[in-house]
Amino acid sequence: MKRIKFLVVVCVLFASTGAMAQDSTYISNEYTKAVATYQLAQKYNDQEATKQALLDLMVLNGRDTTVMRSLAEFYYNNRRYTSSALVALDYLEKFPGNMIATEIVALSYEQLRLYDKAIEFYQPMWLMTENINILYQIAYLQYSLKRYTESLNNLQIVDSKVKAEDKVQLNTSNGQVQEIPFKAAILNLRALIAIGEGKNEDAKALFNQALQLAPDFEAAKTGLEDLNKG
Repeated sequence: MKRIKFLVVVCVLFASTGAMAQDSTYISNEYTKAVATYQLAQKYNDQEATKQALLDLMVLNGRDTTVMRSLAEFYYNNRRYTSSALVALDYLEKFPGNMIATEIVALSYEQLRLYDKAIEFYQPMWLMTENINILYQIAYLQYSLKRYTESLNNLQIVDSKVKAEDKVQLNTSNGQVQEIPFKAAILNLRALIAIGEGKNEDAKALFNQALQLAPDFEAAKTGLEDLNKG
C-alpha cells in the first residue's frame, strides 16, 4: 500500500467515550461499539469493516478530528484518492494549515494527476518545513505541467541546499525504489526539461552527468538511450 511520505503519521483511536460531548446514552454506547468494531477490524485486517467503523464514528461524533484524519489516511492508503482528498479538505476546514491533512490532499491530487492542485498544497508544506524533498516534488510536477521556468528555478534552490552525500529515493519502472545521489536526480530532471524545450544535446550532457554520479540510475539510463535512438 502507498504511505504518507513526507510527514510522520501516528494516529490512535481511543475507546473512551468520556471525552464526547454527548448527552445521549444511546449515542455514547453506539460510539463505544463502533470503536470496538474498528479495533477488531484492524486486528483481522478487514478493510471494509475498518472503513465502515470509521464512517460510523464520524456520523456519531463529527467533531472527532482523530477519526477524520484516520479516515483520510485509510482512503489514501487504499488508493481511494478522491475520497482521501475530500475528507482531508474537510479536516482543513476545521484546522486550517494542518500539515498531515495538507499532505494527504497534495498526495491525493497528485495521484489523480491534478498536478496544479497538488502544487497548491505542496507549496505551504515547503514553506513550513523547508523539506527539500517537497520542493523537488513541486519542481517535478511543474515539469509535468510544462512550467519549465518555474521548475528550473525551484531546482536551483534544491541544488543549493543539497550536499554531495545526500540521497533521494525514486521509483523505478518495475515499481521498486532506487536510492541515488540527490544531485543526480536534479540533473536527470533538468535533462527532462531540456528535452521538453527541444534541447536534446543539452539533455544528453545532463543525463551523462547524472550517470557519472549514479551509473545505475535507471531513469537517466533510459532517458539517454531513448535520445540516442532518436
